[in-house]
Amino acid sequence: MAGKKDFVINGSQESKELTRNNHYVPQWYQKGFIENGNKLHYLNLAPDEIVLENGRVIKHNERRLLAPGQCFFEYDLYTTFFGPFISDLIERNLFGEIDGTGAKALKAFIDGNDLDRHDYFLDFFKYIDAQKTRTPKGLTWLKARYQGLDQQNLMTEMQSIQQMHCTMWLEGTREIVSAKESATKFIISDHPVTIYNYACPPGSKECTYPEDPSIALKGSQTIFALDRNHCLILTNYELASEPEIKDPKNRRTNARNFGNTMVNTTVFLRDRCLTETQVREINFVIKQRARRYIAGGEKEWLYPESDTTIRWENIKNTLLPPSNKVYKFGGEMFAGTRSGKVHYQDAFGRTSKNSDFLLKQIPKGKVPANAYCPCGQGKKYKNCCRDIDVSKRPAWDVYSIRERNIIFFKEIDKILGFDKGKEWDDIRRELNNDQVRALHSIFASLWPEDTNIISLLPKSDGKIRAVYSGRIDVRTIPQYALSSTLYFDELIVHHPFINPRGFKAEFSPLEHPSKFRQHTLKALALLLTIQPLVVAGKINLVPDPGLFNEHLRFQAIDSAKLRRSGSEVNKEEMESFSDLWHEDHERMIYCLPPEQKRAQIKKANPEASEELIKGAILLMEKKRNDDPLALLQDDLYLNGGQVDLNSMAPNFEMALFLAQITGAILLTDSPTRLEEFANAQNPDGILTGSVWKVLTQNIRKIEFPFNYEPAAVLELWREGKFGKMRKAWQTVYDFIFKSGEVEIVKATALLNKELLQATEAARKEMDSLMNSNPEINSAKYGFTANFQLLVPNGGIGDKRVLRLLLTSGLEEYAKNVPIAVFMKIKA
Repeated sequence: MAGKKDFVINGSQESKELTRNNHYVPQWYQKGFIENGNKLHYLNLAPDEIVLENGRVIKHNERRLLAPGQCFFEYDLYTTFFGPFISDLIERNLFGEIDGTGAKALKAFIDGNDLDRHDYFLDFFKYIDAQKTRTPKGLTWLKARYQGLDQQNLMTEMQSIQQMHCTMWLEGTREIVSAKESATKFIISDHPVTIYNYACPPGSKECTYPEDPSIALKGSQTIFALDRNHCLILTNYELASEPEIKDPKNRRTNARNFGNTMVNTTVFLRDRCLTETQVREINFVIKQRARRYIAGGEKEWLYPESDTTIRWENIKNTLLPPSNKVYKFGGEMFAGTRSGKVHYQDAFGRTSKNSDFLLKQIPKGKVPANAYCPCGQGKKYKNCCRDIDVSKRPAWDVYSIRERNIIFFKEIDKILGFDKGKEWDDIRRELNNDQVRALHSIFASLWPEDTNIISLLPKSDGKIRAVYSGRIDVRTIPQYALSSTLYFDELIVHHPFINPRGFKAEFSPLEHPSKFRQHTLKALALLLTIQPLVVAGKINLVPDPGLFNEHLRFQAIDSAKLRRSGSEVNKEEMESFSDLWHEDHERMIYCLPPEQKRAQIKKANPEASEELIKGAILLMEKKRNDDPLALLQDDLYLNGGQVDLNSMAPNFEMALFLAQITGAILLTDSPTRLEEFANAQNPDGILTGSVWKVLTQNIRKIEFPFNYEPAAVLELWREGKFGKMRKAWQTVYDFIFKSGEVEIVKATALLNKELLQATEAARKEMDSLMNSNPEINSAKYGFTANFQLLVPNGGIGDKRVLRLLLTSGLEEYAKNVPIAVFMKIKA
């Protein structure tokens, strides 16, 4: 690799051999495309143009005959700078290692034996994945997925997403075709890993530079020429098995990045020789999807468009594997382990067989405007998905998040006997191990590990929604979260029920239900409190997305560890936590069996008389009876105690993740979370200014009406109250989202006026509720709260969260969250 370059360190001139001419297509790989001699015909698709004196335009260096060392490189493409220090570690160490194993892997698949190909199977695909991202086009594509990446961070992110595409490639059909019987051979481009989709021709939005059709689309096929005589073609299994699919631009079944999968490494189709026309078709695709340069062994090979019979949509037929050999791929797989367990996987990598009951039929024909929307959000079609682009709708072919929660509510009624007249105190007395196991088993079946949770989430669609991040506890959620549903169209809340799939057997409620009775009761209390708002579609109870994506889960955990290293929980919040923990501890004491209570009293006061002990036990019993979160059972702590999980969720990473997918704002009552949001106001965690400073100061002075009582909140919502408030916050969001397009001073005055008017109207509506509905004592549960807004210039974002969004397979998401709201009771 060329590129000796002098550079300055602390003002002194030193000579050091650095690799500054970075070859994004390795020289060893280029050599495989040379036909005669040691040079390639190198074509510049966008050469500089020179206008001669006579007006004639010539193209400067359009086509040249060059050695591999002079092709496909860019100066300082991978070089990183640390002040005066210059580093070429990416080129030397990262790509040096990748290219070393990649060269051996490609040779194995070109002319090696079966054992070689088995040994280099994963290295082969790792190299292809690295080659897809390391080019100028690939790096431009990657940079566009982030916000404000400098060169050093770009190199970091490039390394972080390596192997992202391998799972979907491995689960498709794999074929290496030959050009040995063709006079025309395969060419090479400056973006060698080429994605073709017959429904996405050049000029379509999917092919606008630096974009490529997503590998995850059913109709997408990957082309990678191995050398001038061999080309790899990877086809999604759905397309290979059904070439006339009606939805080539829809995502394939169980599309995912970094997922675990199991494939047969010996299955590779290798016996198809292409005609010259077919080779030209592949070269046509390679040239069309190149950035600027292509090369080949002969100059004639560089102009496949000279064959005027080539049609973009027909190239699919050349790329498809032979229909009589597709059977070698896909199918169900079973693998036994030494522990006696059997691993199951279907053709798309799914490991769950019993989730067909979650499927729905997509309506045929036009959906009536007043019919319930097929997305399952419980709204009329005209008020829901009708005017939303298909790509931004939640999935129609499976039960929605809301529908699954409604199913769970119905099962709760059956299992606990609410449908037969049981009341809460009955549950406190009778909740047993079988019921705990049944509840968690049903919850797990509603949320199998192969759930595509992202497809079920709402997308940014003009509605104002909020992601609530705070303590998931029935004692705290009603304080703010319930009333905030009157301020926003939808509130996304972390589901309080735990999915046993996320626990090892020794800690699972399925294996040890007796330890989860107390936690189950608390989770049920919260579910039943917010049930009406969940059914109404105002609260979207979402399970942790990490449960359905192992890579997402571990990346989010690693990010949180780095972020929280050395940090402490806010002192104010620790005090409120301490109150709840003290309450939980007290509940544990008075739920002990009588003998253990006696022992605890004796331990605390050895001199206590029998009369004092009996009195204390009676007091404990009274407290237990009066506490709605206490089980009226004496055997809770006899067999291993109780698991009592407390969570503040979603955490910082997952809150941003959900907000950037759904186009939501961030909403919290946690001072700790507020500090985390404040520290994420730009990529370096440094507080930035805000053009909306005056607006946020004015909003902080407003006393917004809230209410603890769920029935009061639901009644206000059903009667269409707080409409002005929701409209006002929608206007606030719209103006802030378009900060660069509005006059801030005028907008601030307008928004302030609208919010004050909306607040006054909301207060009157809250007060009138008590007069018209005496059974709802809104006066007892009413209070006011202040809103502290974070509206930094550039929004709230984190590059690690952007990486989570990218690697989760999302095509569209917000680069940041424009607003975070902190709610606090007025002192």
